[in-house]
Amino acid sequence: MTVYSEIALVCNVLSMQKLQSNELKLAQELLKKAELFSESNDRMKAVTFNNFACYFRKTNQLRNALSYLEMALELEYRCINQSTDQTVADCLTVSNPAEIHLNICAILSQLGKHDLALHHSMKALILI
Repeated sequence: MTVYSEIALVCNVLSMQKLQSNELKLAQELLKKAELFSESNDRMKAVTFNNFACYFRKTNQLRNALSYLEMALELEYRCINQSTDQTVADCLTVSNPAEIHLNICAILSQLGKHDLALHHSMKALILI
């Protein structure tokens, strides 16, 4: 892990702590920093996008949250598909999109799209 990725990780952890304590502006600023520092690491960028979705969900911007989750999911699957020397099971221990599918499920359910929500919950279950 590079120094930049480590900084991105710290920013992500701190942003989620601030989100939990309703310090929304600080959480958003930390996520923006995490995004900058994760520019060269798709896995860390996926984590950051997932956390941005948590921020947008907390601020009731569900469509923005869904957009970030879709970007995170794309990055997660790209990470899995790029690991040609590992089995899928080994890849899933490092980069598992199940959490993202569950977050998508929750937001789709809030939007009243229960059939699609169920689809994503089933994908998460398969991955777990």
